[in-house]
Amino acid sequence: MEQGDSSREVPPVGLEIMEQEQQDTATEALIPPIDHSRKRRRPNADGPKKKSSCWDHFIELTDVVERTAACKHCHKRYRCDPKSHGTSNMLAHSKICYKNPYLENDLKQTNLAFGSGGLISVSPKFDKEACRKAITLFVILDEHPFRVVDGEGFIFLCNQLEPLLTIPSRRTVARDCFQLYLDEKLRLKAYFRSDCSRVALTTDCWTSIQNLSYITVTAHFVDNDWNYQKRIISFSLVPNHKGETIGRKLEDVLREWGLRNVSTITSD
Repeated sequence: MEQGDSSREVPPVGLEIMEQEQQDTATEALIPPIDHSRKRRRPNADGPKKKSSCWDHFIELTDVVERTAACKHCHKRYRCDPKSHGTSNMLAHSKICYKNPYLENDLKQTNLAFGSGGLISVSPKFDKEACRKAITLFVILDEHPFRVVDGEGFIFLCNQLEPLLTIPSRRTVARDCFQLYLDEKLRLKAYFRSDCSRVALTTDCWTSIQNLSYITVTAHFVDNDWNYQKRIISFSLVPNHKGETIGRKLEDVLREWGLRNVSTITSD
């Protein structure tokens, strides 16, 4: 028999396995270990992830020293450093921003009413003039400055009560207050001339810290329902508080209001 192939030296199988294991060990030594304690984060081109919904309406500014965000609609700025400031102010502003176009989608309100087929949805009636008059009376009765309508709290309150209302400017409120004064003055004049039988007048004089002299004339009367009423019918600046000056001012007031049935005049 020929011994051709059987004469070759065949390496033991165990030796090949040992050499392969040594190569794998050397390769693993070159690969750095994986730290499984750290969670992988998805790359975000816009920086850290912002979870609050207010970031739909704000953008963080990069050209300022302190972390600040600006409203995308009206450009009002708020501090947004999470260590010292939260996002509650920005979230509240996004709900009342008068330039936010997304608020228009939330203006639809419905009420429930009983109909023949059960409950039905009806749209509320919006009275723009009544709302403006209510704001005017709010300013006059509580003696607020005209700028109160520019406050964020007032705007937020009005948007919650009536989202369809457009908040008037301070100049509009000033004109509305003056027009209401003229209307009430004409009505009170007509009442004095026709329905009021007797009117008593009192004067109040004082000097301001700027050394300016003022005088107020108040009308006191009883209405048709026997209720005591009083109205300030004159408030003016005068040169001094001498008797002659007060007398001339009273003559002007009587002539302006057409008062002929004055019972008494009392001066302090």
